[in-house]
Amino acid sequence: MPEHPILDRIDARLVELLQADGRRPYAELGAEVGISGPSAHERVKKLEARGVIRGYAAIVDPTALGYGVLAYTWLTQAPGTKADDLTTEFARIPEVEACHHISGEADYLLKVRAHDTRDLERILHRLQTTPHVFTTETDVVFSSAFERRPLRPARRPGQPDPDEA
Repeated sequence: MPEHPILDRIDARLVELLQADGRRPYAELGAEVGISGPSAHERVKKLEARGVIRGYAAIVDPTALGYGVLAYTWLTQAPGTKADDLTTEFARIPEVEACHHISGEADYLLKVRAHDTRDLERILHRLQTTPHVFTTETDVVFSSAFERRPLRPARRPGQPDPDEA
């Protein structure tokens, strides 16, 4: 059984609406899904308590903060150190935006933001000199078609996809 049960139609729609605008008033949310504002508030609070909604944040343009370079770096741990968790080390590097422990040839996939290519070189050197890092491979992003795409709640098996109807 999934950690979070599949959402009903109303909760699923509330999640979609809040992903588009996390500051939307409860009265508007309720009107959109056919319930009262207080009922929408109660449902949202329950979604938060269940951990479905983990928080709210401003979406900031990285280039407006001076981070003009986006890169993805695959890191492989040194042989014999596979059991060592390096995520704490990577978290100490502020330019590492995301860290994923993965399967495949590499052990970690990092999303890295840098001011420019010289700054990226500095960050990569820091990653490469992290204890137990054996190899790195980095891809620099030229352009991004989209990011932070809203997630659609999972459907129950056999339930039709409303976009395919």
